[in-house]
Amino acid sequence: MNKRTVQIIDFLKTIEAFKTIEREIPTSAGRPESDAEHSWHLAMFLIAFQAELPPTLNMQRALELALMHDLVEIYAGDTFAFDIEGRKTKKDREERAAVRLFDKLPDDIKERFTKLFREYEDQTSIEAQIVKALDKLQPSLVNSQLEGGTWAKHDLSYEKIMKYKRQYVEPFPFIESLMDDILQGSVNEGHLSP
Repeated sequence: MNKRTVQIIDFLKTIEAFKTIEREIPTSAGRPESDAEHSWHLAMFLIAFQAELPPTLNMQRALELALMHDLVEIYAGDTFAFDIEGRKTKKDREERAAVRLFDKLPDDIKERFTKLFREYEDQTSIEAQIVKALDKLQPSLVNSQLEGGTWAKHDLSYEKIMKYKRQYVEPFPFIESLMDDILQGSVNEGHLSP
């Protein structure tokens, strides 16, 4: 194998660990969801709701962002959205993790993946903004399936959740409405406090 292929294979071996990074949100089986499962589910949101998303959306770019958006958590770990202390160091941990992870790649791929990471972190495109909005929707759908899931564990209410997530979903009326429907449905069912 040539050097480029060896570098790519080494990177692919490294990111296999993405399947082992646990999130706070459980799966329907009751075990913690992995980052890889979350990213796959997020990509499926994009595909399933394509007709409801802006027609100018570059779907390939959005899917790349969905699959890449948490990849640095291989080294940085997942930070629960409502972990106030963890969020204080999140950006710095993820920046260092991105350098460490993407340094394994050939220069052209390293540059491309670093740009994707930056685009998502800085929210510089409509694709990044939609992926971020759906990234905020996905755990709410999962928690609603689990009769509240992590909401009760962390004493979260409709108001607390929307206070944090509204800024991300509000620019997209379909996603905001869907978030509201999911959360209000959970309030009505008694699985989430108002």
